[in-house]
Amino acid sequence: MRSSMRPRAGAGQRGSQGNGHWGYRGAGTASPGAYAKSPYEVLGVRRGASKDEIVSKYRELVRQYHPDTVTNMAPEFREVAEQRMKEINAAYDALKRRAA
Repeated sequence: MRSSMRPRAGAGQRGSQGNGHWGYRGAGTASPGAYAKSPYEVLGVRRGASKDEIVSKYRELVRQYHPDTVTNMAPEFREVAEQRMKEINAAYDALKRRAA
């Protein structure tokens, strides 16, 4: 019955075809109808950042959140790191496609 409680796509909802949000939904992590962060927010760079700034920040985040860096921690931390890496990779891919 939970599915009936989800917000419906419509006025004010952004998704894969939302206005001004260029279709980014965080690698499938956002629930339907939920607002996702922009790729710039996920990577922590300003809009209009140079390619070098984006690559540098991406590499920094990979070093921080890569699941291999938390192998000796609790499984919950590994799961969070894996989810975060999915978001980071999706944001980076979106910005790479934008720049191409």
